[in-house]
Amino acid sequence: MSETAPSTTSQPTAGPVVCGFDGSRDSLRAVAWAASWARDHGVGLEVISADRAVGRVVAFDETARANVEGAMRDQVADQVGDIDATYRVIADTPVRALLEAGRNASAIIVGSRGLTAREDFAMGSTSAGVVEHAPCPVIVITPRTPDQPGHGSIVLAADGSKANDPAAAFAFAEAERLGTGVRAVHSVEVPKLPGASLFDLDRLAESVLAEDEKDVTEALAPHDERHPAVELELILVVGEPAVTIAEEAAGAPLLVTGSRGHGGVAGMLLGSVSRRLLQTAPCAVAVVRPTD
Repeated sequence: MSETAPSTTSQPTAGPVVCGFDGSRDSLRAVAWAASWARDHGVGLEVISADRAVGRVVAFDETARANVEGAMRDQVADQVGDIDATYRVIADTPVRALLEAGRNASAIIVGSRGLTAREDFAMGSTSAGVVEHAPCPVIVITPRTPDQPGHGSIVLAADGSKANDPAAAFAFAEAERLGTGVRAVHSVEVPKLPGASLFDLDRLAESVLAEDEKDVTEALAPHDERHPAVELELILVVGEPAVTIAEEAAGAPLLVTGSRGHGGVAGMLLGSVSRRLLQTAPCAVAVVRPTD
């Protein structure tokens, strides 16, 4: 008897793309990306600003609402262009406001840092909270994200786990839309065992990679079959996963990762590799979580 597959956040819906805006440089870049995403995917754009004090005022004063939302529209006019967008000020925390709006969204796009984040903070509290709990894919625009996406293959952080399956589905769907390929990167970090020689460690790494290659290939096979026009390239490397995957993402239009992998546990909503990639990736990072 066949079982019903668990639902995932991997397949974009027809809902709008939701973007958080707080006036910061990163949020302006996120709005520009969100406008391009809306145009390319044929969906609407919803720009959200969350402020409890201002939100309470505009909730009861239509003139104030029109003024505040008009000011938002003016601030992002260059980024939005001719996209049909809606603007909302919500009396709540940014994380809760974006998560609520994300219930019916095809994606949420945020900057990695806001106005209150220090320059040496690689990931702000809002982007972290949204990534960890969002009901749809979240695309984080980091300070290292170029203004124009690269033209290479989409890079997928692949580990062969079931938790990674929604991310793989998302990566293949986006690659097909863009007419490009998928570079699935699997990285293994070999522990430094006391007394082990470099030769022993190399042999251990080769053994682990050979075993993992089978798991990753089997996990990607259904997606490869569903998207015959997408060329799949499997990259197996030895090294710290977050570092090696980020290096492979140079020139990519998007890096896609799951929220947890083999080492993920229920209490860790965002895995260590995914969190590091949000800090080190040279392009936009899409985090795709399963809903089950």
